Amino acid sequence: MKTPDLTQTQQWLSTVLMVRGDLPQKLNTAANPHGLTLHDCVKSSKTLGAMRRVDIYAAGYVMRLVECLRGEFALLCQFMGDEVFDTFAKAFIVTLPSESWTLHQLGSRFADFLANTKPTGDFNAHQQTMFSLPSELAKFERAKALALLKPGPEAQQSTAAINEIELLCGVAENFVMSVPESVQLIQTDYPLLPLITQLEQAKPYTLPTPEQTYIAISRQQYRIKMSVLNDWQADLLLHLREKPLRYQEAITYCAKRMNMETQVLRSQLAVWLPSAINRGLFTLQKA
Repeated sequence: MKTPDLTQTQQWLSTVLMVRGDLPQKLNTAANPHGLTLHDCVKSSKTLGAMRRVDIYAAGYVMRLVECLRGEFALLCQFMGDEVFDTFAKAFIVTLPSESWTLHQLGSRFADFLANTKPTGDFNAHQQTMFSLPSELAKFERAKALALLKPGPEAQQSTAAINEIELLCGVAENFVMSVPESVQLIQTDYPLLPLITQLEQAKPYTLPTPEQTYIAISRQQYRIKMSVLNDWQADLLLHLREKPLRYQEAITYCAKRMNMETQVLRSQLAVWLPSAINRGLFTLQKA
């Protein structure tokens, strides 16, 4: 057979690296599309045969990706232990190989993979929590990574400095509220923040009890902030992330959506908004 072209070689090597099975099985799978054999694509040397060279490269490739996942999901790795984490990471890499050229996208589906592969059955509360927390922690750490990657409030015009009294007096009625791209909102089945603090401090951790929780991960001056939100706060943040609104319009919208009295919501928002702005959750600017 003639020497394979670059595209054929890339496809062959990609298959060898990513499909399931031992090396002979991988090589058989890779040979099917173009009839390429190992020796068509890889030369032996005096010190290493072609089979051994590919084996070393394939193992090193997967371990490099595992290392990247360890970096992004450091708390999850600590929670699961290195050996268990690596097992799931390798299975994820082979099952859902990344289709992006950037490693920033490598872990984008890891939380879903863990959720879809967790054991199911009649487990006690402790077992159920241990099986459920890995995907929850992965969801949190992925959101944290995105909060660092996305454009944040640092690149926007200065947010108007405003306090609770000014908000209650109507100073900001025509100001525009928006949410920076860096803000990530996740809904979890457990209150994760106490567990996360314990893991970050390498302290013995206490398993949380199930409770639906909204966690917002934001960035202010390139520092990550984490906030637990109630229902109306989460609903407002989600809507403003899609479409900025004037302050008065935001109050009217949220009050209607959450079936709250407008004046009650106005008072609660006036108390919360200054601190939320300081945490990078919102920007408030003159129209």
